[in-house]
Amino acid sequence: MANNTGRTTGRDEFPTRMLMGCVFLLLILWTLFGNFTVCAAVLRFRHLRVKVTNIFIVSLAFSDLLVAVLVMPWKAVADVLGHWPFGTFCNTWVAFDIMCSTASILNLCAISLDRYWAISSPFRYERKMNKKLALIMVSITWTVSGVISFVPVQLNWHKAEQETTVVSNQTVDNCDSSLSKTYAIWSSLISFYIPVAIMIVTYTKIYQIAHLQILKISSLERAAEHAVNCRSSVYPCPHQKTLKLSKETKLLKTLSIIMGVFVCCWFPFFVVNCAVPFCHEPQNDEPKCVSDTTFEVFMWFGWCNSSLNPIIYAFNADFREAFTRLLNCCGVCGKAPSGTFDVSQPASNNQNSSMGVAYVNMGLDNQPP
Repeated sequence: MANNTGRTTGRDEFPTRMLMGCVFLLLILWTLFGNFTVCAAVLRFRHLRVKVTNIFIVSLAFSDLLVAVLVMPWKAVADVLGHWPFGTFCNTWVAFDIMCSTASILNLCAISLDRYWAISSPFRYERKMNKKLALIMVSITWTVSGVISFVPVQLNWHKAEQETTVVSNQTVDNCDSSLSKTYAIWSSLISFYIPVAIMIVTYTKIYQIAHLQILKISSLERAAEHAVNCRSSVYPCPHQKTLKLSKETKLLKTLSIIMGVFVCCWFPFFVVNCAVPFCHEPQNDEPKCVSDTTFEVFMWFGWCNSSLNPIIYAFNADFREAFTRLLNCCGVCGKAPSGTFDVSQPASNNQNSSMGVAYVNMGLDNQPP
């Protein structure tokens, strides 16, 4: 009777597992396609290769590509089957998961620093930031990611002591990715909390600098274009007020998307990742403080960030043109919406000597509407 119940339950769960498999497959394929296209575009077109900031974009795309190859498929199979079928590969998979996810997040942090330096000191950035320095930063990113993943996992430092003794004496059919208290805290600090703090500071500074430049540019445009119409007006021209507000709104919208998507994808996981090791062991039928389903959902939420990064960070005019030529999809890869700023290229060549700073070209047309 127990066996019949098990078969009935299996039949009932089959549609759900098939749906899960289809969703996972689509997510993996899109992540592969988006990030592979970014890498291929930079390798194919010289005008993308010569831009230093694209070194960080390629490193980000490569880390996200590894997430789609080394992390997602194995977990998708395990979630659809309901158990871990790959045996002792579990530890290696956990190490790949930590390394690739950390590399993706640290690359996002490096991109924010690159853009902040380009905007805050554009002339110094042009002199100092070269391919060698960018490659050094990328190398540090990957070295840190590798050290905090493979070393602790291979030495079994990532698990609590009582768990290591149990695992060594049993067959692995459940890849438990819960961590020890110490490792959960310091790995989360390095992998998420410190990078997200840096990103919040840098993008806040970027907004402040760009806001001041918008004010200066709007002032110059008002003086040049409305000298006749607005000369006798006591109040600012409504047209110019609307234009300035539109620029600021687009800037704030784009920066909000960058930070909002990243935080929404990864913050829930790292909260539960730090909370789970401090939960007491459930007694009898007592529920866990964080259910396995909740942990799994938040884990997939984090990986979803790898599928969204190509859209956010490589959807500027240069990459759109490269994608169109690469994919030969003239009617499909149309013009991007003009409601967002392009922050993937750090600074434009439109430098105004009277300001002494570079005007940041974030996808906004410099010509008045």
